[in-house]
Amino acid sequence: MVQGTLGRICAPGPAFAFAVAPTIRQGTDMSPIRSILQRGTAALACAAAFAGPAHAVDIHVGSYAQSGIGAEFATAYDKFDFTGDTISVAASPTPVAISLGSYSFEVGPNCYACSLTPSFDALIDLTVDGVTSQFDLPYAWYSAGPSDFLTFSTPAPVVFDFGSLGLVTIEIDAPPMLSSSGGMVYGNLSASVATTPVPEPGTFALLVSGFGLIGFVARRRGR
Repeated sequence: MVQGTLGRICAPGPAFAFAVAPTIRQGTDMSPIRSILQRGTAALACAAAFAGPAHAVDIHVGSYAQSGIGAEFATAYDKFDFTGDTISVAASPTPVAISLGSYSFEVGPNCYACSLTPSFDALIDLTVDGVTSQFDLPYAWYSAGPSDFLTFSTPAPVVFDFGSLGLVTIEIDAPPMLSSSGGMVYGNLSASVATTPVPEPGTFALLVSGFGLIGFVARRRGR
């Protein structure tokens, strides 16, 4: 039994219909539209209350490394590295900001005459609750005078469909442009995680029956 106001409306099982019906009858002084909206709000609140506590979403992120970026001869420079993290976040329909890991861009001896502008696809594993997919972090390199640069495009969202357990959607932010005239620069790869829960069968049936009762009452009052 849910406590408070919901406890009087959201009585589990068949008692739900009997708990809602008297409340609707007491609202006869209200306009039909207002009464229906209030009953609809109560039904949605019931569904949320019976959904239960949110579970934790476990996320494991892989790693990536590419060296010799833009080089016109054999060299270990320039180099882009990404090291993924392991994250546990509470399931929530509201996006939760997280860091997927850290990256570094190392610049070696500068090439003032380099004219290459190569582009790459950093394919990085993304595992959510034991299910693995990949996201593509596109990036490109170019050199201008004393500095070398990396520019990034925004990866496509990654969606994990867990059937009756709902969806997990991870939106990944593109890193800012990286530039260095020597040495190494660092940063974190930001993202947001949102879950879309699917109601339990019993909760869904409860919700449907509640809206059915609202519709029945509304039709009778409209006659």
